[in-house]
This record gives sequence, C-alpha cells and structure tokens, in this order.
Amino acid sequence: MNTRTTIRYGVTGWLTAGMLGLAPLASAGPISGMPVPELANFDTLMDDFMADNGIEAGLLGIMKDGVIVYQRGFGWKDDANTIPLRHDALMRIASCTKPITAAATQNLIASGALNDGDFVFETGQPGGGLLNYSAFPSVADPQLGSITVQHLYTHNGGWDRSITPDLTYREVQIAGDMGIASPPGRINTARWIMGQNLDFTPGSQRQYSNVGFLLLGLIIEQQSGMTHNAYVRQSVFGPMDWMPVAEVVAGRTHVANRDPREPWYDSDKMVQDVFDPDGDSVREPEGGWDHEARVGQGAYVVSTTALLHLAETYYISDQQNGDVTYGTPVNGNRQYRWHNGSMPGGTMSMTVQRADGINYVAIFNKNGTDVNSNQGYHFAIQALMDAEIQGGGFTWPTQGVDGQWVDFNNGGVGVGSFEDAWRDAGNALASAMDEATLNFRDGTSDWTGTINQRVRLRAPAGGTVRIGQQ
Repeated sequence: MNTRTTIRYGVTGWLTAGMLGLAPLASAGPISGMPVPELANFDTLMDDFMADNGIEAGLLGIMKDGVIVYQRGFGWKDDANTIPLRHDALMRIASCTKPITAAATQNLIASGALNDGDFVFETGQPGGGLLNYSAFPSVADPQLGSITVQHLYTHNGGWDRSITPDLTYREVQIAGDMGIASPPGRINTARWIMGQNLDFTPGSQRQYSNVGFLLLGLIIEQQSGMTHNAYVRQSVFGPMDWMPVAEVVAGRTHVANRDPREPWYDSDKMVQDVFDPDGDSVREPEGGWDHEARVGQGAYVVSTTALLHLAETYYISDQQNGDVTYGTPVNGNRQYRWHNGSMPGGTMSMTVQRADGINYVAIFNKNGTDVNSNQGYHFAIQALMDAEIQGGGFTWPTQGVDGQWVDFNNGGVGVGSFEDAWRDAGNALASAMDEATLNFRDGTSDWTGTINQRVRLRAPAGGTVRIGQQ
C-alpha cells in the first residue's frame, strides 16, 4: 500500500498544501467522520484508491461483531468540490438493493403471506398466480406460468441478459410499443415483459436478472398492502436495534427530489431523457432511466449504516444455483458472502459479509474500472479491503462511531454531522427518530426536557458530558 502524508478537513475548514507552500498532494479530497487511529490504514486505502481512479465521492463503513467501528466519507458532495461529503451521507447503491428485497421477500414467506412455490404470473394455470396482469400484447412463452417466487430471488426465472439485453432498461421502447407516455412504470413494464420469450426454462440455470427483482418488488407491495419502502422499513430494518429507518430511502431520478444528504453522481454522458424522449438530452444519472421504477432491483439510497446492519442480520446473496437461504436471517451462522451494485451513470457499491464477524460497505459516485487491477471499482475495493483485513497488524476498536453528533460548543445550529454537530441536546432530540444514536463531544449544557423516543446516548470521543447542569 502506498503511504502518503495528508492534511484533512476539520471543523475549521479545508487547509490545502498550497497554503503551506508545499507541493500539491495526490488526494481524493477531504475525509469526514470520526477519526479511528487504530484503523487509519483504511483512510489511506480509500484515499489512495479514489485518487488513483479520479473518484470524487465515496463512503466506507466497517462493522466488527455487530458494532460499527469505522464510518467515514471521502471527497465531495457537489461537483464543484466545495462541500465535503458527510460520513453518514446517503448514496445510490444500485443492485445492493437486491439483498434488501430478498430479505423482505423472506419475511413475507416466514409470515405465511407468501410461499416459495407460488406461481408469479396468473396465466390460467392450476392454482393461479400472484400477479394477475394482462400481458402485452399476449403471453409469448408458455413457460411463463411455471415461474415461481423462488425462481425470482435465486435468479432462475428464465431471463438471461447475455442473450436478451436487460428488459428493465427499455422504457422508451416499451412506452412506444404500448402507445403510452414514457416512462411506462413497473406494472406496464411487467406486462410488456410477459409478451417476450424467455431465454431458458425456469429453474434450469442461474442467470443474474433485474427482471426477477422488479417482479419481487411488485409482489411485496401486493402481498403486504404497503409500499415497498414502507414494508422494508417495517419488516427488514425496523426490528434492528439502533438502525434508524431514516437511513433507508427510496431513491429519486431528479436532483430536486433527492435527499439533502445525497451527493452528485459523476457521469458526463448525455442520453435520451426517458421522461421526455423527444426533448433535450440529459446527464445519464438524471433521466437515463426511471430510477423510481427500480425500487425492488436497484433504487435504494442508503447510508453505510443500513447495509452494515443488513449484512449482520441477513444473508446478502445466493451462493449457488437454487440457494434458498438468500435473504434469510443469519442467526449467527456467518459465511463469506458479497453483493455488488453498479449503474451506468455514477454508481458502484460493494457489501461484504465475512465469516469472521466483519462486515464492510464501500460506495462510490462513479462507475468505472480500477487503473491498477483492471477490475470494476467494487471488485477492486473488495480485494484491497480483504487483503488489509487478512494482513492484520492492527487492533480492532470496540467503540461505535455511527450516529448523529452533538457539540455544546458548536457556534452554529449544526446539522448533526461529525464536522458540524448539533449545538444542543434539544435540537438533536428533535431531529432524532426512534433507534437514533446521539454522540456527544466534551461539554456541558443546561438543557432540560423530556426524551420521549428510544435513543442511545454515548460519547465515543471520550471525556465528560454533562446535561442539565450549570
């Protein structure tokens, strides 16, 4: 690993090498979040990797034995490089959404609202099917009626992207064929897919498929009677201790509708706007696809907190053809599993669940190939992280670093980040949902009041915190 001396962003701002009369440093930019001296090698690892590849925004979170011991943001929230990325930023995760959908599916199965063997489509077969949609223009493949719920989450449904390019990214074509406005939405997309031939007999082979998880998202909503996000928040993340559901957001296509913690996505490619096919071209992340329609397959926008807790609780991938443990609770029986995600416009993510009690999540705002390994960013960072962890030579901390921050000495109102903490306990509690964690820096406050939600109060930086005293 390369060694580099760097100057970091702090509460007072960004100090550049040029201000000190030094040569510019090859650095990805500021690093946010609580420094963890024991794990400083991971700062260098991420900073080197992003600088080498020209990545301007990234997140890295590490969990050890159920405790988030490292959570930092790297680079910039905006394309002008003026606002450092928060350690608790929310970012698109692309197909790392699928383990969330798999867990929601398994919870429905466990509740009895769904069965592995249920047929997906109603085609007049004995026993019927779950989705009673009218195929457009008609059912093209008689095998369609044999696809089951299990086929969807084990990627055995019959769709192969190497034979037939991804059917879920055909918004303009689908809308044109059906004579409707673009984008057509999930149900119309499913109806159009029913009118296409399958690439193989369902259950006969494993081929990674966005179609299967598009359909699972629709089934989850139908069988739960809730939106996909509402059911996910309630059944998947809701039962997890100290996992605020505000860390899990259904992503949006257009910048104006995104969460304030979400950064820009780095892609200058101009493409046809699926929301206005005859209008001007748009940047690919902002209209190259209907992001909202990918809710089951790739739409989520989350912090590393959410994916770390997911990896601690559920199996995050299928390991072989027909593996029915995908999305089921780990219950202490850990295995090495991983799931990656990518989108053509500005997203690559990797979630890793190791057998040794370590989970980690890396997310980048750029899609590309690592200059040093010729691998996609997600696989390259996985190799680097695993090598660093296996190499050892450091002591794992036990103190958690996730959550919002409170600093009684902060001169401003604050926003709850490590660098710009809430000024007082009242503001912090007003912003906190159930299961929130509030981290206090040294200080004294005369605030008094009632805490009427379940929150965890801690002081990861050490020192003394006094509330309600002069």
